[in-house]
Amino acid sequence: MTDKKIKGGHMAIIENWYHQIPAFTDVFTEESFYMFVVCFVAATICVVFILSRFITLKPVD
Repeated sequence: MTDKKIKGGHMAIIENWYHQIPAFTDVFTEESFYMFVVCFVAATICVVFILSRFITLKPVD
């Protein structure tokens, strides 16, 4: 009886999403994960460097 209350409403939606999202091991192998991390870090550094050229912080008077 308690199971039916938990399965209703929001929990059913969450369980549906949970079953549709692939597992981490389905998306990445060890090598592809490391490649993703290196590319992500490199892209983040590039974006920060480019944005630092256009954004300047000025002290508040």
